[in-house]
Amino acid sequence: MFGEINRLLKELQQGRISRRGFIRYATLLGLSLGAAEALAACAPSPTPKTTAIAGPTETATLIPSYIAGEDAEVPTPEWEPTPLPPMTPTPTATRLKATPTPVMWEPAMWACPSCAERFSTQEELVKHILAQHARKIPGARRVDKPTYAPYLTDKVARFDQRNTVFSRVMWDKDYQEQISKVTLRQRRETPEEMIKGRALVAGAIYVDDAVGSLVPNYRGYSGHVRGYGGLYDWDDAVSPERLPVEDTSAMAEHIKAVARFYGADLVGICAINPLWVYSHYYDRETGAYGELEIPYKYAIVMGLEMDFASIRKSPGFPASAATALIYSKMAEVSSKLAKYIRALGYEAVPSGNDTTQNIPLAIDAGLGEIGRLGLLLTPEFGPRQRLCKVLTNLPLATDKPIDFGMQRFCETCLFCAHACPAKAIPFGERSLEQTSISNRPGILRWTVNVGNCYLFWRSNGGTDCSNCIAACPWAQQNRPWL
Repeated sequence: MFGEINRLLKELQQGRISRRGFIRYATLLGLSLGAAEALAACAPSPTPKTTAIAGPTETATLIPSYIAGEDAEVPTPEWEPTPLPPMTPTPTATRLKATPTPVMWEPAMWACPSCAERFSTQEELVKHILAQHARKIPGARRVDKPTYAPYLTDKVARFDQRNTVFSRVMWDKDYQEQISKVTLRQRRETPEEMIKGRALVAGAIYVDDAVGSLVPNYRGYSGHVRGYGGLYDWDDAVSPERLPVEDTSAMAEHIKAVARFYGADLVGICAINPLWVYSHYYDRETGAYGELEIPYKYAIVMGLEMDFASIRKSPGFPASAATALIYSKMAEVSSKLAKYIRALGYEAVPSGNDTTQNIPLAIDAGLGEIGRLGLLLTPEFGPRQRLCKVLTNLPLATDKPIDFGMQRFCETCLFCAHACPAKAIPFGERSLEQTSISNRPGILRWTVNVGNCYLFWRSNGGTDCSNCIAACPWAQQNRPWL
């Protein structure tokens, strides 16, 4: 106890706590008397000593010693003090109501900024953060060319959105026949768990499903659909009052800060390479199809982290809900940032899985590299994020690509290939071979059989699969091997 009061006294003398704070903490320790004595000892100016002078028939008076004099003789009373009469209890009816004892604050606690769990000491909080939330991030160097550059051939060309596997579901009769022959796999969930699981996914995709687009049969996940409003609307007016931009680097940093404020976990900026813009658009909700050109110079690419605990439960409803929840957030974050830029007086439109291919743009924007499983891997989350972007003409400085060793890592890891229930991820070397028209030609890479991947989704009762993401060592929250 005395050690604690000494510590508080030291903090008071150092100015780290106030006198009022000292008294409060000391009182919590049951040291009210000790606090008063300590405060008296460290008061800024000494309190004068007093001397009692009293006569036989007068009341004793306290006078300062500097008035009485240090050598003053103080008369000693020759009388005995009269004993006080015994205390007589006051009847209960006439007593004053007792002042309630004030409620004191509990000793300070520490709260985790990520999950709000509380801890008694700072040391416990630090251990929790390191164990549950901290990630080891490798050294990444900026490079002049993206790490996919050596694997592009002269045969690579713009890709037709109509050939994505999700679009083929709507028009490719051969693929539709394959889907019709799928045998539903036996689910492990009980009927009650399936009801709860579907409800979890429905709540997670609700924002995108309800207002991502106002087309009647929109069910989320697509992004912008031409001719219809919603969060992915491209028809919102641009402010006539334009903010001048003199420093593109400063504006780029500002825009990144705004994107993070709206909810983005990762942000990078790149000039739009026409190679990554779809040659044709295809809106599967309406069947609209046509050639595509866009008038925008820059892409602000954003990554949103998916919940690791839920992804680990793939191929079940929690993992599907984790994906759906991020699609709802994608619609919110991209539409908010686009609105912000339009309010600055510059053209900007939100974009989800539409208009351009997100992964190569994210690589160009310095967010990460392509992996064996065909997804973007970032130093922060591995493949455990979804991508959206804002296309804009706001003058911005662009980011360089990064290299943090993923091409060499994925050559030997193979975890994702072992975890894929559809056997859609190859074990071998990079190849130019296509598994279907859903693979872009002209790229030397690990070619994922996305057709088989989606067939497994259908056999899983329509619940998507994230096994490759969950298995990737880079997706783990804690990476002691790194």
